[in-house]
Amino acid sequence: MIALLRTPARRIALAVALSALVHVLMLWLPHMTLPRFDSQLPLLTAKLEPVPILPRKPAPPKQKTVRRHKPAKPKPTPPAPKILASKSAPPTVPVIPAAEKATQDATGAGEAYDNRNKTNIPHLPKHAQLRFAAYLGSSSTYIGEMRHNLEILEDGHYMLQAELRTVGLARLFKSYNLSQTSRGSVTPNGDLKPEEFSEERIDEHGKQDASSRFDWNRHVADFANGTQETLPDHSQDILSFLYQLSQESFDRELVPLTISNGKKLESYQLEVSGVEDVITPMGKLRTLHLRKMHDRGEEGLEIWLGLEYRMLPVKFLQIDRSGKIAGALAIKEIRLSDK
Repeated sequence: MIALLRTPARRIALAVALSALVHVLMLWLPHMTLPRFDSQLPLLTAKLEPVPILPRKPAPPKQKTVRRHKPAKPKPTPPAPKILASKSAPPTVPVIPAAEKATQDATGAGEAYDNRNKTNIPHLPKHAQLRFAAYLGSSSTYIGEMRHNLEILEDGHYMLQAELRTVGLARLFKSYNLSQTSRGSVTPNGDLKPEEFSEERIDEHGKQDASSRFDWNRHVADFANGTQETLPDHSQDILSFLYQLSQESFDRELVPLTISNGKKLESYQLEVSGVEDVITPMGKLRTLHLRKMHDRGEEGLEIWLGLEYRMLPVKFLQIDRSGKIAGALAIKEIRLSDK
């Protein structure tokens, strides 16, 4: 049999003979039916039913948050104020910044003024620098700054300078520069005795100069315009008198003064209006209010002296001839030293 299948032709012939034999058998053998094994699967149906509602678990009770209040921190005890009101004041006075308010008790300041006499008047500092904010009219429109500089020299002389300049937009409407200088001596009891005064103004009308000399030997005041006037005792110039006021006892309602403005001598009568509080860039200050007496049609002046600050000037008001406020100055910084 194996020998018959060795060649391909014999293998093909054998396959054809087997295939013919199978077909003959299928045609002539009886018909047979094979059993079927189809499984009957159940019919898929859908039925809608309500979803059962399960009871909710009760929420745990909320715990109340107890806020614990922190105990308030005790406020620090303010330092005791320094009162500058006697000749025996400490040799060095601390710098007083613009933001610091006066801390001395107002009633105490008033009592210090009421008990004031020539024996407990505070002496002028050897060095003082004061800065004032300048305002236009009665409004709060800031237009510039004025600076005062006082130097008491070792040889018993003093030099006092003041300078006012408008700044910012104010210069577009009213450019105004003012420079004043007062020189003289300091008497043994601390009074200022001016010998020279000069002033220079620059505004929209141009430059204006004025000056005066005090001849105490002849009791004559000489002015740059060529005029002369008799010089009364204790006369002052328009700048020095602001600081000489700190040496007054104010034991009367009216304080008479003779003042030079560089062109002539003028008689002032300052009314002592009393102790009052004023608001400044340094805060609320306890002051002594002075008012220049003047007739209608004359210029006026109001001055406030700081009771806590050796009676130095801390506020000014200038009144024009119509009775309106022409300008105001309010202290913004004080620097003092006795060294």
